[in-house]
Amino acid sequence: MAEDSKQNILIVDDEPANITILATTLKDSYKIVVARNGEEALKRAKSDNPPDIILLDIMMPGIDGYEVCRRLKEDESTSDIPVVFVTGMSEIGDETKGLECGAVDFITKPISPPIVEARIKTHLGVKENLRIQKEQNRELQELNMIKNKFLGIAAHDLRGPIGTINSFAEIIQESPEDVESNNEFLEIIHRVSGEMLIMINDLLDVSVIESGKFDLRLEAGNFSDLVEFRVNLQEKSAKLKDIKLVRDISPIPEAVYDSNRISQVIDNLISNAIKYSEQGSVVTVACGAKDNEIEVAVKDQGPGLSDEDKLKMFGTFTKLSARPTGTERSTGLGLAIVKKIVEAHKGRIIVDSTLGEGSVFTIYIPLAHS
Repeated sequence: MAEDSKQNILIVDDEPANITILATTLKDSYKIVVARNGEEALKRAKSDNPPDIILLDIMMPGIDGYEVCRRLKEDESTSDIPVVFVTGMSEIGDETKGLECGAVDFITKPISPPIVEARIKTHLGVKENLRIQKEQNRELQELNMIKNKFLGIAAHDLRGPIGTINSFAEIIQESPEDVESNNEFLEIIHRVSGEMLIMINDLLDVSVIESGKFDLRLEAGNFSDLVEFRVNLQEKSAKLKDIKLVRDISPIPEAVYDSNRISQVIDNLISNAIKYSEQGSVVTVACGAKDNEIEVAVKDQGPGLSDEDKLKMFGTFTKLSARPTGTERSTGLGLAIVKKIVEAHKGRIIVDSTLGEGSVFTIYIPLAHS
């Protein structure tokens, strides 16, 4: 076994003969570190390379093994290190006191090498299982936090639109003969319900992505046609805010990508540009191929991004300082999802933004996705 891959054992004993016996028994399987008193043991346990397990004598000059064990267990940085007492003290009371201090085992001298090796292997295995369990618990806590954020945002951001839809539906029911007004109300219901659908899709997407179940359905297709189609779908939203939507779309060789997911990316970037742009401004969507990459850039004349916003704009559930210029809503999930989708395609996203001068979001997707 390579020396670097071996687990560390700290042997703490003031008798050189006892150290030699233990070191000889264990040196082929483990990396051995030695301390000759309690103070030195505590120092080595708190080092940058702490031991994986400690074999600790009880009777030593200075602080004894019991006190060393207590201090190790009281310190968060060393509390997870298993401590095995290896001592000539063999009374039941000695063993009881050692276990009460937090030790995982108590071995009496003279030692039996096979028993020492077996017990060390067992306790290192238990430690690794506890580490895995702790990591799994941490992941579960993170997922639970995501779930709670999911529910909180869903409740908060959907309450308003649902109320709007309910109110206009009641008006239509009360005055079914007023066709002209009702058509306006139906248009509002359609727009608001569309915004709600975007929110729900964002929330479901981030839940799937964060749970690690995010898969792509890759197929060959015409990327230029896809971008053209997505721009056409955004025309109405742009016109409602008197924003000019400019195309600069060049032919692209056939590429392999997930059309639904890339559509999400393009829709998100264009809708964001419209959402944060003032009336009468211009949003430009450019698309082409260069150096075996597809390049799609969405440029706006909006408020731009502050340095603080640039650092957190791809975070989950992040709300930036800029606010929509109309009545649009935001979950704070869109850019996080965009980044995940682009990276799943082995691509990247670059942002060039100056506060007060607008932003350019550019995605790069490999032409040959593998």
